[in-house]
Parts: sequence; structure tokens; C-alpha cells
Amino acid sequence: KFSVTLNWKIDSKGRVIADSALALYIQRIKELRDTMIIFKCIDWLLDRIIAPIVAIIGLFVALSFVVGITARSFLGIPLFGVEELVLIAVIWFYMLGAILASKNSAHLRADFIPVVIKNEKVILAFRIIATVISILMAGLFVLWSNELFQWALQRSQTTPVFSIPMYVSQVSLLTAALFMTLYLVRDLINDIQALCHKKDSSTPIQR
Repeated sequence: KFSVTLNWKIDSKGRVIADSALALYIQRIKELRDTMIIFKCIDWLLDRIIAPIVAIIGLFVALSFVVGITARSFLGIPLFGVEELVLIAVIWFYMLGAILASKNSAHLRADFIPVVIKNEKVILAFRIIATVISILMAGLFVLWSNELFQWALQRSQTTPVFSIPMYVSQVSLLTAALFMTLYLVRDLINDIQALCHKKDSSTPIQR
């Protein structure tokens, strides 16, 4: 069920025509569907690119710890540079994991509103407010991580052993911030759409 207000008009030939309210409503639905299709394409790419990369990085970090501890404790051979490789890998591991958590809405939440309030519309309204605040904070995160990345490009700092540029690890912060902001916008669209459906279901069709 949904509510549509049709305003009737009479053209120059005396024909009764409907206003563009319904057409505008349908157009907005199509735009939302197109937006959701874009998000589904991004999800498809993340599942086939980032998810395997996260698994490979996790294996690399685990094997690096095992090899490093074995070489130093049992063979007495120090492996120089392994720590900086592990550090870069771990930063990307955390940031890519944050992207996947945002995609699946699997990040940690301390949501007590559904426990206190049982009205679904009020719960959705609070969820929208929380998502808007999260988008603002994510936007600040994008600005700060971009400033850090630009600063790293200007300073041209590198790691001591393998001379890996520092921005290789710092750009992960900017990447995660952009994707998290993108998926927060998706969540906001879904919440607003869900709230509109709740209102439409309780409002009779007006003519």
C-alpha cells in the first residue's frame, strides 16, 4: 500500500488530466532502484576482489608471525623487515575488514532503542538520525585521512628496510573512509525508504 495524491487539471481541449505526482513518485522509485543496482555492483566487486585479498593478507600475517618466531627462537636467524611488512599488511587487513563490515552492516552496535521503544516508526527515525550523524563523522574521517595521505606524499617518507613509501599504508585509511561513507549513504536510503513504507502502509490512498 502507498499513498498518492492526484491533482486533476483540465487542459485547453477540456480533457481531464492527472498531475505529475504519480509520475514523479514512479520516477523516484526508479532512481532508487538504479542507485541500489549500483550498490549491488559494488558489492559484487567487493565480494570477488576485497574478500579474497583479506583472506590472503590474513594468511600472510599468520605465516609471517610463525616464520619470524621460528627463525629467531629455533634457528637464531633474525629476519629484518618482516615487521614493517606485517605492519602494512595488518593496517590494510583492518581497513578492508571495516569495508566488508560496512557492506554487510556487521559492525558493532550499541543500539538500545529497540529495547526501550516498540514503535517501529520511532525506531526507524532514531536509526536515520544515528546514520546521519555517522555520515557526518565519516565525512570528517575522509577529510582527515586525505590530509594525512597528502602530507605523506609531500614528505616522501619510506620504511627503513625495504624503503616502502609510508603512504602505501596510509592510503588504506582514505580508502576505508570513502567506502564506509558510501555504505552509510546506502543505509540512510534504505532507512528512509523503510520509514516511507511504514507511513504509506498506515495512510489510505487519497484521490
